[in-house]
Amino acid sequence: MRLRRSSRRRTAGALLLGAVAVACDAPTEPLPPLRDLPADLASVGFAATGSLSVPYFMLELRHPEGFTGFVVVEGAGRPVWYHRTAGSPLGFTRRANGDFVLLDGERGLVEVTAAGHPVRVLPQEARPGRRMHHDVISTPAHTILFLAEDWRRHDGAPVNGEALWEWDPEGGVTVKRWSAWNHLDPLLDSGARSRPDDWLHANALAIGARGNVLVSFHFLDQVVSLDPTFLTVEWRLGGTRATIAVDDPFSGQHTAQEVAPHRLLLFDNGFELPDRRYSRAVEYRIEGSHARVAWQWQPPRDNWARVISGARRLPGGGTLVGFGTPAGMPAGSTGPIEVYEVTAAGAVAWHLEIGGAVSSMYRASPVFSLQRP
Repeated sequence: MRLRRSSRRRTAGALLLGAVAVACDAPTEPLPPLRDLPADLASVGFAATGSLSVPYFMLELRHPEGFTGFVVVEGAGRPVWYHRTAGSPLGFTRRANGDFVLLDGERGLVEVTAAGHPVRVLPQEARPGRRMHHDVISTPAHTILFLAEDWRRHDGAPVNGEALWEWDPEGGVTVKRWSAWNHLDPLLDSGARSRPDDWLHANALAIGARGNVLVSFHFLDQVVSLDPTFLTVEWRLGGTRATIAVDDPFSGQHTAQEVAPHRLLLFDNGFELPDRRYSRAVEYRIEGSHARVAWQWQPPRDNWARVISGARRLPGGGTLVGFGTPAGMPAGSTGPIEVYEVTAAGAVAWHLEIGGAVSSMYRASPVFSLQRP
């Protein structure tokens, strides 16, 4: 595979996002399933039906006494690659050179090649330092954006906010790009679940169509858009003090991303919607100061995943939807842990149910190529 990189363009106060072009000479041969899995991973059950439109998908699995880490699985539900983590897997991204950058809740950001060879680590920091959590994304400038805790004293007591950092892996430099403290106020911008040690609970990052950066705040039931310079909040969709009202509200959302200009796809956990008691993938169309549902999907049997989980748009127009919680975790969740590929028309093209020695699945994401020696 040949990779063509865009040039890196910077200013003192902005991250200028250019285009990244990735060209493949020819499709790669699919990898065979791994043999001789470690016992804890072999204890996880994968039952797949249907036809998956992408070669592989990445699962972020956790079990307190079993396997915890990242697993790449093919459409028949058989693992072809894995990376064990010391802490919870909390998101990953793919660099233009094909490397994975994995967020390990204990170690920090771990860059490995597609063959699984370690490249570098950005170490985790202890509180109240720059403790990374919940998401990491690559930029077209070949840097990495990640979420981190941001502790400050407010009204005489320590309060944990949110910060967005940028890491230049080759240069070894990290820069704080944005802090919620500069734009939000705990007295005005708090939700029912906010507390001093976790005011906003950011859980997702994405780069938008204009180079804007989306941040999802679980505890505000809100997605915000930051302009490409990180200097202003462009809009606040849903939830507390919204600038864009949502006609059909979401609650406790994950994996918010722009799939087209003014179109936002997210996983609506329905955390504070007990009368509904199901989660869904939903796409909103933003029209001025309102957002309306353009597309939504829920599985044939209702599944209320009150935390984690995700929805990812696929190149052919389908959507990969993952429900990450078993029954009762947290209270009210119905389970099972499962992943669907659904068409734009809402038909189920593929389904995977995950059982055995697994307690949660943080996310399921498409993986388009993978090689190992």
